[in-house]
Amino acid sequence: MTVTQVQTPARHRVLVRERGVLDALEQAAAEDRARHHLALYYRALTGKVCSLIPYDGGANPWERADTEAEVWLPAQAPLDEHFAFTSGQFFQVAMTHRAMHERFGSFRLELERDELLFRRLRPADIGDPGVPALERLAGLFGHSALGVHMFATCEDIRIDAATARLFPGVAGPLRAVQHGALHDRPETSVLSPRAAAIEALIRFSLGGSKVLAPNQLAPTIEQIVAIARLLRDPASTVESSVEAALRICHLLIEQPDVGMHRTVRELRFADLDGDAEAMSPLDLATLPARMAGAEGLGPWYHHVRYRDWPGPRYVGVGEGDLSLADVLDLAARRAEGQGEVAPGPDAGDDDLLDIEGEERPPAEEKPQEGSRPDERPADSGMTLPPPTSDAPDLVWEPALHAKGRREFTYPEWDRFAGRVRPDHTLVRLLTAPANSSEHDHFEVLARYGHIVSRLVRAIERISPQSTAATRRTSTGDDLDLDATIDAMIDLRLKTEPSDHLYTDLRRPRREVAVAFAIDLSGSTALWLPPDAANPGVPIQRILDLQRDAVSLVAEALNRVGDSFGIYGFSGTGREDVRLSVVKDIEERLTPVVWRRLGSMVPDDTTRIGAVIRHLTHRLQQVDAATKILVVVTDGRPFDVDYGQKYQKEYGREAEFDYAVADTAHALAESRSRAVNPLLITVDPYGENYLAPVCDPHEYHVIGDPKDLPEALADIYLAVRRATMGRPTAAAAMPPVRRA
Repeated sequence: MTVTQVQTPARHRVLVRERGVLDALEQAAAEDRARHHLALYYRALTGKVCSLIPYDGGANPWERADTEAEVWLPAQAPLDEHFAFTSGQFFQVAMTHRAMHERFGSFRLELERDELLFRRLRPADIGDPGVPALERLAGLFGHSALGVHMFATCEDIRIDAATARLFPGVAGPLRAVQHGALHDRPETSVLSPRAAAIEALIRFSLGGSKVLAPNQLAPTIEQIVAIARLLRDPASTVESSVEAALRICHLLIEQPDVGMHRTVRELRFADLDGDAEAMSPLDLATLPARMAGAEGLGPWYHHVRYRDWPGPRYVGVGEGDLSLADVLDLAARRAEGQGEVAPGPDAGDDDLLDIEGEERPPAEEKPQEGSRPDERPADSGMTLPPPTSDAPDLVWEPALHAKGRREFTYPEWDRFAGRVRPDHTLVRLLTAPANSSEHDHFEVLARYGHIVSRLVRAIERISPQSTAATRRTSTGDDLDLDATIDAMIDLRLKTEPSDHLYTDLRRPRREVAVAFAIDLSGSTALWLPPDAANPGVPIQRILDLQRDAVSLVAEALNRVGDSFGIYGFSGTGREDVRLSVVKDIEERLTPVVWRRLGSMVPDDTTRIGAVIRHLTHRLQQVDAATKILVVVTDGRPFDVDYGQKYQKEYGREAEFDYAVADTAHALAESRSRAVNPLLITVDPYGENYLAPVCDPHEYHVIGDPKDLPEALADIYLAVRRATMGRPTAAAAMPPVRRA
């Protein structure tokens, strides 16, 4: 048989090559967008800026440690035959893990601070307090990489447990990624006893249920698991991880790092019940000497891909190109030269820079004491320094100008300059796209219909008489019986009767006008775990719950005749604050409104102050006795240029302080304009940063996002009761916060 080769025309070959180029460009653009979104996600969780650096599987793990400004991530998600997660979920878990190190204080260690879970083994005097605590910590482990890795692993256990507990939207993907990571772990039967014990700890940290281990190692693993289990307690802190790492290192150093046990059996973690307090202070006294060089030369630690790799930050160095081994070696030599305690940070910097031959940064460029985020206690709440009009106007930014009917400029409060920046933000109105059907709204009614009925009845009970009758009018809705009888008498008496024979049933001034603003930031894309109490309820994102909650209250308002508007907000920078109009306040409710509401999707950032100012302006244009503005969000305000310019002068937290202060100022402005504002957040930490700057009656923290649909109805009812008949009623309104 002769096969005839088909020749591809030259024009087609060119098109194929062009197609390949276009595909490559599209892929590169998609990767850039994904990287941008991950960086925004990290900033939304931490308020800090970072650069994402991908690494491939062949890179040297010692050279890919995170710094304060750089986050290293695998170039690709490990999607093999065992995975049950998407690539996006893997990177979400990886970024969340790194962000939670910042949020839960991994790098804000204070060695002198007490903790609640372990009997204290740390010595009372752990060197010069002027030396970074993490650097002093390395000395406790003989400046060995093994000690630093054990401390980092203990922190991983604590961080992952807290993440699953406090962020239910990430808990499901985290479990899936951990389950996939368990399939990448090495067989313990081919590891040395010390490495096998470490591997048992790693498997426990990933939520594994068992490990294969020799009988000789069972007591050690039993005790290690008992120690690690305590780190999942909500009361654990970074200091708890230090105590745990000391105990684990003591157990590991007793095991040989060569040879292996051929015969193994299955150990189930749930069956192990060791003693976490078997180590004595006398054991600790000799630990540094026993651990020096304990990592040996063989493979003893196999990295977990979604977690960060311990680097110089774990030894108290914020940034730099040194590997962990180099930093530990340097710290050990410093400690040898100056006794047990390492020198202060300035001297340390000199040593580091002398070795690397780099220029020492000027003293004035170092972060000021008290301004570094690492020095702020975890979750202690925001304490804003008083604004001052003498603060320098660090960056000049031109005023913005609206160019059409759907663009509006608004001022912004600059707390560091102590003044309002006029025309600093530009709000653009967009009409939200519409789905093909309002099926989502009907599903919500079927699921939560009882909330609507209850809310309607409650509102009707507190509403005043809806109409007022005026008798003996020349026109009206019905005949006035008395006036008609009088007119008949006049006619019998041959007298001209009055033409005021009617009763006019006029509706009084509209009672309430409400504007709902729904946060469409990228973080609302977080998926929540399945509801065990309601297995039929589909898995939802935070945005889905926000839409459901507003949909229910809007349905109730429509039934009682209150006027309302629904808006979604997001944006990218002060020049592009986007407000999607689902229903304007005076727009008639039609099925297309529900279709628009169902089409809302997570977008970009959250500049809440500008949104509050625009909707306050919109409510002022409405004739209503009571005006209410409800903002539903999932976390802290954040935008790409929302105070970042002050970070160099006031520290990294300046960005966050600026955004929250502007939001609080916008709420106060709204109140002064006879509007009742209310900020509702499902961020469990919202109390920490809202309480210091907001009126306690104007914000509400909901601990579990699943409570949002019912909670919003209750909150709205409480606000409506408090505001009836009052232009603004913040002072009289009872707190409705429910954390």
